[in-house]
Amino acid sequence: MSHTENDLRELLTGRAGEQEGAAARLDTIIRRGRRIRRTRRALTAGAAALAVTAVALTGVQLRPGEAPVAQQPVDSAQVEPPGPEIPEKFEVRLGAERFDLGLAHSERFETMGARSVAFTPTSTSTGYRVVCDDPGAWVVTVLPLKGGEPGGSAARCGNAPGGHHDERSAPADWLERPHSMQVWVFPADAPVRKVAEEVTGCRPIGKGRDCDGPAQLRALMDPKVRERLLAEVGDRPGRWAVAIYDRPAAPGTPTG
Repeated sequence: MSHTENDLRELLTGRAGEQEGAAARLDTIIRRGRRIRRTRRALTAGAAALAVTAVALTGVQLRPGEAPVAQQPVDSAQVEPPGPEIPEKFEVRLGAERFDLGLAHSERFETMGARSVAFTPTSTSTGYRVVCDDPGAWVVTVLPLKGGEPGGSAARCGNAPGGHHDERSAPADWLERPHSMQVWVFPADAPVRKVAEEVTGCRPIGKGRDCDGPAQLRALMDPKVRERLLAEVGDRPGRWAVAIYDRPAAPGTPTG
């Protein structure tokens, strides 16, 4: 029994004769006091255990001798570039005449293969260009010519200068309705020679030997060669884009 309990017991015992039931109340008070002290000790021990646990958890995040590392927030501005750069202008040279066509429409693609790009021309000087992440990719373009028949070109993407119409080459209905250009993009390592030899024999051009580069480009203008090649390579990952250039529509000219 503690010193405080002794003093309290003597005080209440001395007055036991004066008040009936004092002894019984004394035992009750002492038991209550002991119960309160036990509860306080339990609470104190629990708080200490929680503090130790918190320190332990904090210590898990750091190894001995390592400095704290602040977690950097995610920077939403750090995104992957959109792909190959699309020129804002297309330079046209017609003899001594030179002028620029402005960018009128563009489309980007994430996989190589065959695509159709629709556009509405605003003049008879519509131009186009294909740009690729891989300049060695094979590119074939087909669009309507003066008589409505399909025509176009084949080249490596880095060497493809694009093309354009003028008043003499544009189809008669060029400004009367929307048109579309067909584009095929094949990987740089696509088996063009193998497929060309199987489909067309890939005869050399002029004094060329065997199925050389120019002969392969000519073979790519054959729809059967493109169809077979596309079946072999499929749609592989590879970013590229098509840009359509044109002059502003003349005043009063319908645009759609």
